[in-house]
Amino acid sequence: MTYGSMKKAAQILGISQPAISRLITSLTESIGFTLFNRQQGGVVPTDDAKIFMADVERMFSGTEELGRRADAIRRKEAGVVRIAAMSHYANDLLPEPLARFSKAHPKMSIVLETRSRIEIGDAVTMGLCDIGITSLPIPILSADVVTLACEPAVAILPVGHPLAEKYELVPTDFEGLRFISFESGTPLRFEIDAVFDEQAVRRDMVLEAGAPEGIVRFVAADAGVSIISPFSSEVVEDERIVARPFVPPIFVEVGLISAKRALTTGALALVEFLKEDFASGAATARYGIQVLPFDNGS
Repeated sequence: MTYGSMKKAAQILGISQPAISRLITSLTESIGFTLFNRQQGGVVPTDDAKIFMADVERMFSGTEELGRRADAIRRKEAGVVRIAAMSHYANDLLPEPLARFSKAHPKMSIVLETRSRIEIGDAVTMGLCDIGITSLPIPILSADVVTLACEPAVAILPVGHPLAEKYELVPTDFEGLRFISFESGTPLRFEIDAVFDEQAVRRDMVLEAGAPEGIVRFVAADAGVSIISPFSSEVVEDERIVARPFVPPIFVEVGLISAKRALTTGALALVEFLKEDFASGAATARYGIQVLPFDNGS
């Protein structure tokens, strides 16, 4: 499944293609379900095989993690801290705080992995990472959760949009407007939709994007308007858009999650550092909303 063909897998493993076929046949008999279906030109994995593969990958990740931790202990390193974070936070929110932590702890190694919100919860509880950084709420019981930041979402518009003349925006301002939304199933999408549904405001839902940076670029290209997380540097840096407060406020929470077990010294140090860095405002200082000069006519 990883290499796309029996021939390629055989080459990587250094064995013959018939040997690969025999191994797959043996595994299929052992587990009791079909792994591959033959189609013209090759084989394709079944749905059961894809589910099984995900479990195998998780097991291998855990084995590799044990090896890394053993190596760190053997070499008497100061420590390795593994962080799983949603892509937006990994790419935008965390680099500056983690750089400050790294300078303060030069012997500490940090591994920052990108995972989905649900995968982060699994990674923390399974011990595949030390801490997770994700949007809250998150459906996880066997972990400690700390809110690092909580700020209201903001409305964004292309520069020159008529609504940019208003100081703050309300749901009825968006009636009939082309709207760029987060993909279905995300917490912020659910909360935004709930606010508009409660006031029976109909938007023209023209586009969906999976990350704030994609939404910002659509708005900058004059494809529509949107409401997004305030923790987006593009809101501050892109001169083609303008941000406005949205009322009623929809709060975006950034959370730190860790398993209910003893953390390593390095992980504990990072947890305390991040809590202090966010509490002081240092971690979010650059996200000050870029409100264009507003002339109220006075």
